[in-house]
Amino acid sequence: MINDQTPVYINLHGGGGMPGDEPPEPLVKRCWHGREKLWIVFWAYGVFGTGGILAGCLAMIFIGLQVGLVVAPQDTHGGYVGSLVGMVLGAAMALPYLIWMTVSLYRCAPNCENKIWGRLVQGWLVAQWLGTAMLIHNYAHLIKF
Repeated sequence: MINDQTPVYINLHGGGGMPGDEPPEPLVKRCWHGREKLWIVFWAYGVFGTGGILAGCLAMIFIGLQVGLVVAPQDTHGGYVGSLVGMVLGAAMALPYLIWMTVSLYRCAPNCENKIWGRLVQGWLVAQWLGTAMLIHNYAHLIKF
């Protein structure tokens, strides 16, 4: 029998086994597994996120160039080495993001109302990576160490 004197315990920290108590899945994981809407992944990560990564890479190249010229001001070789170090650091920062973003876009492509947009995004991604591979193949010989 329950009366006014019976204590009531309320678990404020979750874990009570009730349906819907699970914490929401992180957005990064939801995108990687293809469970997010295409427009969110495309605009937030494909356009604006890539722009931020590109700005960070350019900043690293510029900072590396400046540091190289400060370290070896007598010639331009220090600036060249510094900018190469900046490129390597920028690529180390950008490559994991670009792989995650590409996989997320490709997997989330079916999650749109008009399926033609999903196919266009998938075709665009394939063409983009083929173009990147061609650029690397054609111009890699210009980088001298």
